[in-house]
Amino acid sequence: MCAFIKKYGRRLSIVRLKILHLSYAGLPDWRIEKSAISASNCGHEVIFAGRDSKNYQTKTFSKIYEIKWTFKARIGIPFYWHSVKKQVERVLMDVRPDIVHAHDLFPAKMISEFGLPFVYDNHEYWSKLARLLTEVVRSSASSLPKKVKQMLLSYYAIHLWTKWEKELVSSCPTITVSDNIAEELKSIGDTNKVFTVPNFPMKHEVESFEQPHFHTKLSSVYAGSDGHNKQKYPSRNIDGLADNFIKRNIGDLVIVGWNEESSSPKIQYTGILSRQNMFGEMSKHSIGLIPFKKHWAHSFMSPNKAYEYVHAGLYVMCSSSIKPVAQTLKHNCITFDDYNEMASQLEYFRDNLEDLYKNRVRIFDFARNNLTWEKYEKNIFNAYQLC
Repeated sequence: MCAFIKKYGRRLSIVRLKILHLSYAGLPDWRIEKSAISASNCGHEVIFAGRDSKNYQTKTFSKIYEIKWTFKARIGIPFYWHSVKKQVERVLMDVRPDIVHAHDLFPAKMISEFGLPFVYDNHEYWSKLARLLTEVVRSSASSLPKKVKQMLLSYYAIHLWTKWEKELVSSCPTITVSDNIAEELKSIGDTNKVFTVPNFPMKHEVESFEQPHFHTKLSSVYAGSDGHNKQKYPSRNIDGLADNFIKRNIGDLVIVGWNEESSSPKIQYTGILSRQNMFGEMSKHSIGLIPFKKHWAHSFMSPNKAYEYVHAGLYVMCSSSIKPVAQTLKHNCITFDDYNEMASQLEYFRDNLEDLYKNRVRIFDFARNNLTWEKYEKNIFNAYQLC
């Protein structure tokens, strides 16, 4: 379902669109790029406007514009908001898009003031994220005057972003990353115009992968630098994870994305890898971990790493509170309540490598048949048609 079909009398016409992808962030951003690639593959022209992306090399976008977003603009302070609005207006005058694909809350709220057709691509659940940021501030080590100021801003952001999110979902087609967020947004906005497009890999990234090989020794992978700072990411706390592998006989652990010296031969750090090298490294191991300690925000999290793991032939183990992953992978993953239960499960697989291998083959096949971006990209075009 690529092109738009319009009816002129008895004649059908395929419409080629000019689509502006508007973001408050810069490139690379793989979700933005995948959306643009999907449209480009269908013959539409795609343009990007967002934060400085001068060093980004791409053949996907016909043109890239810079928009200088600031925090004060993102919380709607009039002078800073209008400064960004003038930049966006100049881009719109030059591009004259048919549709604006607004990535995240602030660009969507901004473009809603121009009266143009647009979709709201909700990368984050912003009203929940504002609450999470308040939790971060509350637990910070800032001085009392600074913390008071930060708390006031956080409470203001909760109020403002919740208001904006409801307004947008109520008034325009919305795309989001998981079914559970989609259902909540439908209720908030009293609408059915909410579409799920999960952050699955594109087919070309994974189609050359071979079926998993049997491993004679147990090793696990944790991917992502997001767990490195539990104050910044309280919902991604992995404090004590490495110690469990050092102190217990549960195999080795490879951490992808961190630059750090290891204090044990059981723990390895790869540093930052390209996506293809990341997949290659993952395939050398058997289990992909999402070991975040339980947190209320997990009900709305669907970490990309889960779907990268399965395409690399890893069996997924994750915290039981991360329900969207378990719902997506169904019986193809195993959950745990705490690190003691995680260790017990790893001990079982250490002694039952054949059983683990069967699980890996099954989840690999499940991923190839169900968990690719192209399976859901039609929802992007469905949203465009409702603009």
